[in-house]
Amino acid sequence: MNDWEDLPAVLTIEETARFLRRGYRCVLQLCHQRGFPAMRLGRRWLINRDGLRRWLDRETTEEK
Repeated sequence: MNDWEDLPAVLTIEETARFLRRGYRCVLQLCHQRGFPAMRLGRRWLINRDGLRRWLDRETTEEK
């Protein structure tokens, strides 16, 4: 899983962790941060693919 087009529109924590090459707990912590494109549905966290892309663009731009 390396291309945005290959990702489903809504990702689980596991899929997001695999794509970002981070651990489950790291992504779970991100889900609790304000501004991260995640929503809770019952006991599951779901991450919006397009929102994740915008969030990554914003985060990498702020670091420069």
